[in-house]
Amino acid sequence: MTIGPCVAFAQVSIVNGASYDSGEPLAPGSFAAMFGENLCLQTMIGNWIAPGQLPTTLGRCSILINGAAAMMSYASPGQINFIVPENTAAGAAKVTVMNGSQSVAGSMMIAPSGPGVFAMNGMGVGEGAMLHGTLWKPGPFSVTTNGHPTPVSIFMTGLDLSAKPSVSIGGLPVDVTFFGTAPGFAGLQQVNIVLPANMAGAGRAPLTVTSSGQTSNVTSMEILPTTAMMQGIPGWGSGMMVADNARRGMEVSYMAFNAVNNSVLVTDENDDVVRVLSLDSNSTTATITLPAGSAARAVAVNDAGTLAAVALSGQAAVALIDLSQNQAVAVIATGYYPSHVVFSGTSLLVTNGASGTVSMIDSVVRVVLATVAVGFGPSGIAANGNLAVVANMQAGTISLINLTDYTTSTIPLPAGSRPHEVAISPTTNTAVITAPMSGSILLLNLTTKAIASVDVGLWNAMGPGAVVTSGGLAYVASQMTAGVTVVDVKAAKVIKTVAVDPGPRALAVNAAKNQLLVMAQGTGTVDLVDLTSYAISARMNARDTEREGNWTLPLVQSITPNTAPVGTSFTLTINGSALGTVKNIEFHTASMQGGGMGGGMMSGGGMGPGMGAEDQSIEVSNFQVNVAGTEITASVQILNSASAGARQIRLESDRGEVMGSMVSSLFTVTQ
Repeated sequence: MTIGPCVAFAQVSIVNGASYDSGEPLAPGSFAAMFGENLCLQTMIGNWIAPGQLPTTLGRCSILINGAAAMMSYASPGQINFIVPENTAAGAAKVTVMNGSQSVAGSMMIAPSGPGVFAMNGMGVGEGAMLHGTLWKPGPFSVTTNGHPTPVSIFMTGLDLSAKPSVSIGGLPVDVTFFGTAPGFAGLQQVNIVLPANMAGAGRAPLTVTSSGQTSNVTSMEILPTTAMMQGIPGWGSGMMVADNARRGMEVSYMAFNAVNNSVLVTDENDDVVRVLSLDSNSTTATITLPAGSAARAVAVNDAGTLAAVALSGQAAVALIDLSQNQAVAVIATGYYPSHVVFSGTSLLVTNGASGTVSMIDSVVRVVLATVAVGFGPSGIAANGNLAVVANMQAGTISLINLTDYTTSTIPLPAGSRPHEVAISPTTNTAVITAPMSGSILLLNLTTKAIASVDVGLWNAMGPGAVVTSGGLAYVASQMTAGVTVVDVKAAKVIKTVAVDPGPRALAVNAAKNQLLVMAQGTGTVDLVDLTSYAISARMNARDTEREGNWTLPLVQSITPNTAPVGTSFTLTINGSALGTVKNIEFHTASMQGGGMGGGMMSGGGMGPGMGAEDQSIEVSNFQVNVAGTEITASVQILNSASAGARQIRLESDRGEVMGSMVSSLFTVTQ
């Protein structure tokens, strides 16, 4: 008598392979990612065996959807990337993983569409997987190429190919010229668009694709200004040209105002620096070097004006900057794709867009106090008293965090809202929320939890993003139309619209000077707007210096071994660069917060889910680094109390706790 493998009804999560959104259905023929434990007994990548064809078995592991074999691009104990069979019927589908020793069962919902746009970082957030339609290179994009509208190809999965999808950039519809399966690739789809001329200079703009009533995750694309827009801009000389579709070496991204010394801190996502601009001298007084590849996003300054924090989206970390020295003094690991930061006293709060969490950091002792789960794809965050308000952009909700005990509650928003930024008006006890994809400004009464929508009119509502409050007023940047909308929060109405330079992406109020500060990404300037006349009184060049010196972050290139069973001891070897500053290593647990992450667009590789706390069931001893700083060796013991699953290796460096590459620093514990 033959006895088949036993069936384990383990808790698994199956999500869109591009967006990692667990709240949307999966479409037939689309990429999907399954997360769980003891799924497959070994880690393998499934390579294309023919155009449009991947293997249905990796090692002894296979996956069935309603009994039909699914093609697989990646298999491991904690994750499987696969393609939903084309003929899968709508409704609940039974999923069975066969690994040679047992079966793991689960289920997922199937619908005609479940669009997800791939991201360049493989996390479903940030820059979208988009290429110039004729040059076949990634952005940034000019609105015209050689005098003709620029074509862009968007790569995604989960479209309903029976109906034309719609594409929105910053809330504005664009023309779709083609949609269909990417030639030669099962599961991978392509949507071609052309950029409208009126989007020039918008900067990093949000994009979504809607197919048969389902809307994709939000990714971004960078849209360059025209040469004409740059005329008269500080630092722009006569005869200088903006080259078509050319990456700029300096690309300002966010800004924070330091009222203590009347200065502005501006992050540069391409040059990996923070520039300190003096509003008194109208000049750059310091250029602070960040780790290479930081892709710096938001920056915040504490109330004392002594410490700044910068979200390093490319390093899954936050940098602390001592403003008395104008030097980065620590790097602290967070979740994946940190994008926004805010101080609340000595606590620093960081939203982790790809982990679905907020990191609570003690900025004095420089440690993570807690990691709080919020909604899917958190973006903007604001804090007042013992309350933090988080805009969950991908989920379309708001999370409220009690900063005393870290408990949370969720506030749903109107259908279609993708909240991006949030600011709190203490005067009215109201959170002002921007939703660029729906062209909305929402007001959340923090006492009653009631939500009101501000009627800003079609023109003013295009791409509302950054927001700042002062007294009873809110100032909202309209990124797609180069304007700022002034809102009376209590009356919930617009009182003024102000023209600014292209691509306004960050705002601040200088109350002492009665000025609104506007960081315009399109022109790379900080506009000083007089709040009496609402005219631009001055422009400051925010891109006039380059990084100095070199701060190299320790990077992991490989780990040997990268998997081991519970109850074993072995010597771990880590190869990489700049490892000489590493003092020790830690193994941190991985969790499926916010949908986690999986392989990239066509790589098949698994990146692993979000990071958690240090795993005390893995002990490290005999830590050594070679003189060249290229190799670490350590004795590792996995105790019998350890559970199977992915671990992220973190590096304890002389500048704080950092992590290596998200792919190469992942370690898997097996049973």
